[in-house]
Amino acid sequence: MKGPLPEPPAHEPATVLVVSGESDAEGIRNAAGAAGLASLLAPDGATALRLLPARSIDLILCEASLPDMDGTELCRAIKQARATGTIPVILMLEEDDLRGQERARAAGADDVAFKPLQRGAIAALIGARIEVRRLRRRLTELEGVVVSLSRALDDRTPVTGGQAERIAHWATQLGSAVGLGEGDLTSLYKAALLHDLGMVIVPDSILAKPGPLDEGEFSQVMQHAEAGERLLQAIPEADSVLPAVRHHHERVDGSGYPDGLAGDRIPLFARIVAVADAFVALTSQRPYRQRRSAKGALQVLRQGAGQQWDASLVDRFGRVLEEAEPRPSELESAG
Repeated sequence: MKGPLPEPPAHEPATVLVVSGESDAEGIRNAAGAAGLASLLAPDGATALRLLPARSIDLILCEASLPDMDGTELCRAIKQARATGTIPVILMLEEDDLRGQERARAAGADDVAFKPLQRGAIAALIGARIEVRRLRRRLTELEGVVVSLSRALDDRTPVTGGQAERIAHWATQLGSAVGLGEGDLTSLYKAALLHDLGMVIVPDSILAKPGPLDEGEFSQVMQHAEAGERLLQAIPEADSVLPAVRHHHERVDGSGYPDGLAGDRIPLFARIVAVADAFVALTSQRPYRQRRSAKGALQVLRQGAGQQWDASLVDRFGRVLEEAEPRPSELESAG
C-alpha cells in the first residue's frame, strides 16, 4: 500500500440536480454554488428523469409538487432504479406539511427541507448529504481493498492460504454471540480478513518453511502485527480495524506481543480474532502436524483460557460451535 486512496479530483465538484418549476429555483442553485457545488436545473419530473442517466449527479433537491407529477413519485422512481438508487434525495416541503413528511419518508427520501429555505441552512444540508455519500463510496472502495489485500496475502502463504475468510467467519459468529451490532460486525469481519496483513514483510523462505521456526525467524514474524497497523494507517476509513491488527497476538496474561497488554486492556476485536485465528489454525492441516477436530481444537482453547485467550470468549465460542451449521473444513472428524 503506497498511500491513501485517491480523493476525487479537485476540479470536479459534486453536482446537485435541482428539480423545481418555482421562481426560487435559481436561488437554490446559487446556494449550491456558494457551497462550491455545481448544479443543474430540471423544471419538472420528466426532465429530471431524462437528465439522470446522462449526467453524474451527486444529490437531488426536489420540490414536493412538480408541474407534471408529485415529488414523492419522482423520489420513489429514482430510489427504485438500480442506477440512481444510491443518490441522496432531499424533498422540499412547506413547514406545516406533516402528511408530506410521512410520504417523503415512505418514498425513500433521505431528508426533507422546509420552506422558506435559508441559504446557509440549505447549503449545509446539501454539503452534509454529499459528504455522507462520499464516505459510503470510500467504504465500498475500502471493502474492495480489503478483499484484494487478503487474497494477495493468501497467494504468498500457500501453507495457510484461504484461512482469512474462515477466520473472519468464526470471528463474526463469535462477535454476534457476544452482542455486537451490525456495524461492529462489519468492522470485525474486515479486521479478521486483514489481521495478518503485516506478514507481507516476512520473507517467503520463512512463510513457506515446512517446520517450526527458529528464534530468529520467529522474531521476524513477530514484527508483522505492527507492520500491518502501519500499512493500514494510510487508509483513514480503516481506523476501526487497527486495534485488532496490532493486538491479535496479545495474551490475556500479559505475555503476548507487541505491547504486552493483559486482560480487558486488549481490545475486544483483537481478543475475538485471537480465538478465531487459533481455532482455524488448529483445525487446519500443516506439513509438520495433523489438524485437529473441532472438539480437539476447542479443548486446546479451553486449556489456554485465562492465559492465552479470554476465558469468557472461549466459553462463548464453545456454544457457537455447538449451534453452528456444519462446515466441512472444521467440523468433520480428524485424526
